[in-house]
Amino acid sequence: MQVEDKLYVLADIGIYTLGINHGELGMLTKVEGFAESEVACMGYSEDYNTVVIVYRSGNIDLLKDNSIINIPGIKRSPIVGLKKMNGIKVYGKYALIATSFGVVVLDVDKEEITDDYQNLGIGGRSIEVSSLAVNKDTLFLGTTEGLKYAPAFDPNVNLKNFSSWNTATEYDSIYLVEEFNGKLYFVNDSILYHYDNGEISVTENGLSKGYRSLRNTGNNLMMCRWEGLAQINKDNSIEELGDPFMDYVIRDDRSNLWFGGFYRGLIKVDTEGNYSYATPEGPYGIGTYDMMGVGKKLYVTSGGHTTAYAPIYNDRGYYVYEDGDWTNSQKNTSIANFMLDLTNIFISQDQNDIWLGSFGTGLLHLDRGSPSEIFDKTNSSITEGPGDRVIAFGMAEDSRGNLWVANYETSRALAVRRADGSWEDFNVGTRRLGEMVVDRSDQVWSLVPRTSSQGIMVTKANDDGSIQTPRFLGTGKRSGGLPDGNVKAIAADKDDEIWVGTETGLAVFYNPSLVFDGGENADAQQIIIDDGNDVGYLLGNEVINDIKVDGANRKWIATNNGAWLLEEDGGAVLMHFTEENSPLPSNIINTIGIIPGTGEVFFGTKNGIASFRGDATESGDMHSNTLVFPNPVDQGYDGPITITGLPENATVKIADVAGRVVYELIANGGTAVWDGRSFSGEKPQTGVYLIFSANENDEESLVSKLLIVR
Repeated sequence: MQVEDKLYVLADIGIYTLGINHGELGMLTKVEGFAESEVACMGYSEDYNTVVIVYRSGNIDLLKDNSIINIPGIKRSPIVGLKKMNGIKVYGKYALIATSFGVVVLDVDKEEITDDYQNLGIGGRSIEVSSLAVNKDTLFLGTTEGLKYAPAFDPNVNLKNFSSWNTATEYDSIYLVEEFNGKLYFVNDSILYHYDNGEISVTENGLSKGYRSLRNTGNNLMMCRWEGLAQINKDNSIEELGDPFMDYVIRDDRSNLWFGGFYRGLIKVDTEGNYSYATPEGPYGIGTYDMMGVGKKLYVTSGGHTTAYAPIYNDRGYYVYEDGDWTNSQKNTSIANFMLDLTNIFISQDQNDIWLGSFGTGLLHLDRGSPSEIFDKTNSSITEGPGDRVIAFGMAEDSRGNLWVANYETSRALAVRRADGSWEDFNVGTRRLGEMVVDRSDQVWSLVPRTSSQGIMVTKANDDGSIQTPRFLGTGKRSGGLPDGNVKAIAADKDDEIWVGTETGLAVFYNPSLVFDGGENADAQQIIIDDGNDVGYLLGNEVINDIKVDGANRKWIATNNGAWLLEEDGGAVLMHFTEENSPLPSNIINTIGIIPGTGEVFFGTKNGIASFRGDATESGDMHSNTLVFPNPVDQGYDGPITITGLPENATVKIADVAGRVVYELIANGGTAVWDGRSFSGEKPQTGVYLIFSANENDEESLVSKLLIVR
């Protein structure tokens, strides 16, 4: 919709703005203070210069005078049943919201919900309102009982009473109700009608068409149909505009045409017929399956499978993030053009080879970031499974440079690409292998999806190239000790401990080298925590979707209840992010990715990606490109001061030029974050401060300088 010189665009998740004159883009997200991410509809009150944003939950935000006013009335209301928000129209100070339970009236001026009309069906039963509009002081509602109508703003008419409404019952599937040029238009059973002076007539010769939207833009009624765009002019003529398969269209006050649809972004056609495109910076879609960082980059796959392990035919490829910019895989120029449902990511130890698995189209190799080759049945031991799908799920590399690959749903489900480029496959006693890791003993640990009695498979290559007889780990003592046989995530940490996530919590194999010895010492252990009030297992009731290890060996856990940061040993929860206490767009976190060089943590949720500036980076034993920022610290700044490029777990001391130590801390991996206060909690005075840092053995040190201005 147009608001002054901006367009407000409703995307899959959220809203973005586009300046009509200069094309500047803006985002309206939780980061900017908006309540939620899943927007159902939006409207604009010109009289009060207010944008009304209605979320799918029923929550409402008003954007008024650059302030955000939240109105949670519908969301919190004790309405029984579905609370679905279908559409909004704004008339003066009133915003009328069509919902699954009736109509809600919002007073934009008073910033409150002032009325609602429920149970408008025959005999006072509950009925859904799909769309609404006011025409000639009459409020029309699209329902499954027909076109209902009553006086819109007559104080003498009780619109809460179903008997106050008249109904044109011959129309029983009405949607897209819109007023234009004194007439009321609506769609019923894919046919467009108009209501004028008490008479209902067909429009467009009564032909059935795939209507997606109707929008009154003043001089035209813009129609988006699956067959193409069109407009009805004030002289009632219909003008075809082309461009089929779109979802929405408007015309701005400069007569430019704007439209868009699934996977197409926002398209502009100016008055000369010239096309241009506007898409916010970011990935093609909101879907994420796996994330993996390397250096200062993050790779993200967009595909996956259904809960029943069937393909979803996602063709959006993979995304790469670096230094604030997103790059989408090029569908028209890459050898990966026809790959679908990209899944797990593995990055080699030398960081030159990146491997992307898929649920059906083989294994993609990126050589130094560029697509190089696809491995399938024609050039590897990765073979076809059911439905002729070549499923390469998990990947991991051992110390010999062998790449192990899970070839899901095949009789020889474990494949290996040796360091010399040759391939071999093995029968491991199951057709189902998934995500995998390799420990320091070169043992291959693989999830066994959809087999609750066999949560994990472990094997190891022998010197002659064969493999040890696999051991399957499940629940129960001496059988694996897992809390649940449905294992969803696995990670090896910096201490060579194997962390496992199941549908009912976490477990850790503290002695992976003993796994083939059996016994209780080889079993996984759950972490017991005592918060002073209760004793239980850490995340014992959570569904664990992913586990990632940061530069400080801390564990980031993706669950259906937000994201958790655990201490290195899991002894304490350091952070717990949810959509209620953070900008996360959803509590369902599918995957987590960490950029080693910056410490930035990314969360792939069911509603898109969010990121958090973490305080732990990967590091070595020496200083490398050590940086202090911000530097100088200007007057009025009250945020953290970060030192990066430190040796792992370095000791950091901040001192004044006289040598008096102001503060001391230990780095998280290669990053130390100082809150800018002394031991006594006071801010240091203006001056130059020396930052002394040394590795754990005090064998290598560095002095950096920091200027503080108060």
